[in-house]
Amino acid sequence: MPQKTGHYPVEIVAEVQSMELDPGRNGSYKLLLEDGSTVRADFMGSQWEALESLHRRGEFALKIVGEGDFADDRLKRIVSIDLKKTERVLPPEDPEMPTLLHILNEIHKKYPQETWDNVPTDGAKNMHHYLYGRPKVDD
Repeated sequence: MPQKTGHYPVEIVAEVQSMELDPGRNGSYKLLLEDGSTVRADFMGSQWEALESLHRRGEFALKIVGEGDFADDRLKRIVSIDLKKTERVLPPEDPEMPTLLHILNEIHKKYPQETWDNVPTDGAKNMHHYLYGRPKVDD
């Protein structure tokens, strides 16, 4: 069976390791793939802002759709990115991780209702009063 060599459509999920823009106004990503390997992805300088807004290192991965350069069935480099199909991929939810609502409910259970009755309802507006003793702000 012949091995894939040349340019072919590619769709991968990867974490952005770095992003560079060269003086010629073209750019590239260094991407960490799910199998632990890395690959470069080239993009046009005009795509810089759109791609930069899609990623924040370590918070989520990108699903990158474009064209890849293959040699011996291995992806060597992504030579173009299709912005219309490229998107953020949030990490899967951890079923062991409690939700924010669960955490807040647990905190609420720790204290008697009288404590919650004494929590100020104007805390945001009068934060400096409660923290530093400044005069209260009235409506």
